[in-house]
Formats: sequence, structure tokens, C-alpha cells
Amino acid sequence: MRETRILEFKETITNTFLKTVSAFSNYNGGMILFGVDDDGNVKGLPDVKQACLDIENKINDSILPQPNYMLELQNNDQTIKLTVKSGLQKPYLYKSKAYKRNDTATIEVDTLEFSRLVLEGKNISFENCASHSRYFSDELDAQFF
Repeated sequence: MRETRILEFKETITNTFLKTVSAFSNYNGGMILFGVDDDGNVKGLPDVKQACLDIENKINDSILPQPNYMLELQNNDQTIKLTVKSGLQKPYLYKSKAYKRNDTATIEVDTLEFSRLVLEGKNISFENCASHSRYFSDELDAQFF
């Protein structure tokens, strides 16, 4: 097993996974496996029930709007699978920034992509905006030329 665009491994629970939750919510969803090292080896977590609470609290306190996710214990209760679904209320922000997956890395979106996410969250596409602005451009041409 190896990391992919929709699968991330975290041996321990640190705040870095929150960027990936933002990325998965903003795009096609994905899974984070806690207690698994970067090579896909199960290392386990010392207290999975407390770890679940920590993960849940970190997500609820740090990502806006609230993402759609599910936590499951796996591997004889040694690891945790966090499944994050793609959301409808984009962009999903962590520390006021939106993220995306670039192969196996999680990176901040640029300004143009952030604008696209905002429009997608309002169920508007760039294409609709372009035709709308062309309409105004044609109106101005008719009035002044």
C-alpha cells in the first residue's frame, strides 16, 4: 500500500492532517489512515478511542465550514480510518486557507483556484461568469461604439 491523491498515511496525530481534510473536502474526497507510517506499515496508536476524540475535536474546531467525515477503528482497533467526502459548501478552510492534493502532497490553492472554489460553492462556474461579462461587454459596445 502507498499514498495516493486520495489516500494519506499518518503515523501520529498532528495538526498537519487538517490541511489534507481541507483538500479532500474541496475536491474528490479521500481517506487518512492514522497509525500507519509513510511506507504503509501498521504501527498502531496507543489509545485509539482518545485519538478518535482528538481527531474529531481538531476537525470541528479548525475546518470551516464543517466537513462531512466519518471515523472508523481498524486493524483490531490499532488504527483509525478517517473518510472525508467532497463537500458542497466550498471552499473548506484551515487557518483561512484552502488546500488541494497534488499527487501525494497537500498544497495551498492559488488565488485563481480559490476563486473557482468559491464559485463552485455557490453552484456557479467560470463559464457562466464569462458569458455574463461578455453580455455586459456587448452592451457597452452597443452604447458607445
